Amino acid sequence: MRALLVYPRYPDTFWSFKYALSFVRRKAAFPPLGLLTVAAMLPADWELKVVDLNVESLEDAQLEWAELVFISAMVVQKDSALEVMARCNALGRKIVAGGPLFTHLHAELDQADHIIAGEAEEVLPQFLADLAAGQAKRLYKCEHHPSLALTPLPRWDLINLKNYRSMALQFSRGCPFDCDFCDVVVLFGRKPRFKTADQVLAELDSLHALGWRGTLMVVDDNFIGNKVRAKELLRAMIAWQEDRHFPFAFLTQASVNLADDPELLRLMASANFNEVFLGLETPSSSALAECNKRQNQGRDLVAAVKTIQSYGIEVMAGFIVGFDADSPSIFMDQVRFITQAAIPTAMVGLLSLLPGTRLYEKMRQQERLLDLPSGDNAMDARALNFIPKMGAERLLEGYRALLERLYEPREYYRRAVTYLRRSGKELKRSASRQWRLSRADLAAMVRIFWRLGIRERHRLSYWGFLARVGFTRPTKIPVALALAATGYHFRKITSRFGASLPEPAEAANRS
Repeated sequence: MRALLVYPRYPDTFWSFKYALSFVRRKAAFPPLGLLTVAAMLPADWELKVVDLNVESLEDAQLEWAELVFISAMVVQKDSALEVMARCNALGRKIVAGGPLFTHLHAELDQADHIIAGEAEEVLPQFLADLAAGQAKRLYKCEHHPSLALTPLPRWDLINLKNYRSMALQFSRGCPFDCDFCDVVVLFGRKPRFKTADQVLAELDSLHALGWRGTLMVVDDNFIGNKVRAKELLRAMIAWQEDRHFPFAFLTQASVNLADDPELLRLMASANFNEVFLGLETPSSSALAECNKRQNQGRDLVAAVKTIQSYGIEVMAGFIVGFDADSPSIFMDQVRFITQAAIPTAMVGLLSLLPGTRLYEKMRQQERLLDLPSGDNAMDARALNFIPKMGAERLLEGYRALLERLYEPREYYRRAVTYLRRSGKELKRSASRQWRLSRADLAAMVRIFWRLGIRERHRLSYWGFLARVGFTRPTKIPVALALAATGYHFRKITSRFGASLPEPAEAANRS
């Protein structure tokens, strides 16, 4: 069998980092980890090719070569997935589709011949057996959550690693928390499941052997869903890193109770975790109660962020506006909170309802649903797929003002300076773990200097930012330049979002 595995294109979003990637000459932030893992589950005698539309185009000759086309996608990739399926249908190519998009919306996406809904480890072998027997069904649905001991090493050999800014691995699936708006529990359950430390180290070995050096994202929805297991893995990762002189810097996602565990923070810092994404959502206690974000309730969130930052770990965070409990003051409340917490990478999104979540069902019963989700709740007006209590017009206008304020250069650089002054006060990293600047790093720095320090109209704010960092934290200049590049991306995306908002009358009519 000749199988073509296609990863649809992401739109230009907050998380695409398109404009920041231009400085480092990389085409995409992350590789298609799920698709490469599926490739490793296919029969050894099949011929496989991978096309990631985020780094290359899909040619008709590639589709004509294939006997079977596999597509894996998240909801945000829906438009591109539809385009790929239309081309496959026109050429008479059979489609096997999976991932969150097809798990959530398989009833609406009839262009695919076969759908793997849910996790693939146990369902995909059944499909392959039926395919070989000429009896393949349209829908294969995973009814429970399989052991990750069944998950193979991804087929990294099928892509060009140089196209990507970061590599990726997965340690666990599932989250012990159950926020009303989140579909993680719907997809992966509340009881976290784990790969063994040996499995994770084997993935590190494979990437190291292929020559990868730099950033690696642990893509778990909550890396610390089980702190005991996380600590066991971290101790093994520290030993692995020390033996190889720290070739990787890690980032991941976690819940805010990370701040409660000094041992866990020390282990993450010692393993060279430099960044963590937290779902902080809102400074409003009533909104946190409304969405069942119990792990954030009753705590000083600013203090929690400061604690994590003090270990040299940058906090990136997600925020949401549009809860029923939100008043018109929420927009400035968010700005004040993000400023106090000194979070440069703050993703503020509109509340978006995902199928299968409790909030989706609540709004459906209240007849407040409007559309299927766009999949991108940050800077995409289509994310507003329900009738908000404060009214669509007021919500969208407040959201626009919030984004403009948050990513105005002086506001952004002020947060970045505060973060860099806090960073690493409690834990000094050993000299062996300091990054050595490569020629590619130096070339990226020159491009950043040229674009932000000379060509951009906000160049005075940029030079003021570098001067403040140079006087207070001179060793943090490389990090400061990376933050400046990220801020540039956010400004570009924000400016495009403002122009894409619906007219006030249209927003009011939707409500």
